[in-house]
Amino acid sequence: MHLLLTACTQRKRSVPSPELSARNLPIGSAQAVNAEWASRISAVQPAGSAGDVYCGRSIVEASSATRAAAGNLCVVSAGLGLVCIEETIPSYNLTVTKGGPDYIVEKFSAGETSADWWRLMSNRRSLSELSDRFDGLILVALPSPYLRMIAHELTELRESSLERVRILSGSDNGVLPARLSAQVIPYDGRLDGPQSPIRGTKSDFASRALRHFVEAILPDAPRAEAASHAKKLESVMATWDRHEVRPGTRMSDTEIKTIARDNWARVGGSSTKLLRLLRDELNIACEQKRFARLAAEVRDERASQ
Repeated sequence: MHLLLTACTQRKRSVPSPELSARNLPIGSAQAVNAEWASRISAVQPAGSAGDVYCGRSIVEASSATRAAAGNLCVVSAGLGLVCIEETIPSYNLTVTKGGPDYIVEKFSAGETSADWWRLMSNRRSLSELSDRFDGLILVALPSPYLRMIAHELTELRESSLERVRILSGSDNGVLPARLSAQVIPYDGRLDGPQSPIRGTKSDFASRALRHFVEAILPDAPRAEAASHAKKLESVMATWDRHEVRPGTRMSDTEIKTIARDNWARVGGSSTKLLRLLRDELNIACEQKRFARLAAEVRDERASQ
């Protein structure tokens, strides 16, 4: 059976308590911050299974890939460690992606990194332990901040396990140790081009690459080595064009929220579809995190009506 790894999502189906938002943690060493975080996590009740708590297109695509592969899905959670999709977890806000208020690395007083944080988190369950439970491929579909966070643990896998790893990130391979470079399946901007059957946004790129790999590459070569899988992918994408990025019109928060309200019903309240509408149909420039905030505000407005 294959093991599939995806990243935790910023969106949760239930609102976390303030205590489980990284922005409210005290500043200190990574070890001290982790101890405080672990204490807070242990004091709250689960909100549901990981599959129910995490939401958004990224987790949907990863779940679809898991069904297609008849595999097992686990989440690389910056707040909880390695979590299998059926496990019950609390709702929380903590990330290793820069730019938001819950970016945990900003809490570290001694210059520690996300990798240092992960070493503390992975005391709960190691990737080596998890990979030993599966005899198939280990499909690692993570955006670059999460891939950097766990890269050291991937390099520590024994050779027989590492040979089963396929890294589907679309990230700059420069973030990876040399020992992992042979395991990269080189998805790139063509996955968002006009010929791609599975276009989307940057935040769900890795999960879309995972689904495409499972559905379009793996069936023809289930036992192939990573180099053969990479060659097969290149042959599939050889005639694909990259997504053409056009300078978009800039608008205020108020203007973008008005467009979101006007098109809410059309896209069924999907923030991913709204962002695609803004960028692809209306040619409006809006950074992804900014739009997520504005869409959440519109969603809250509608809920209170």
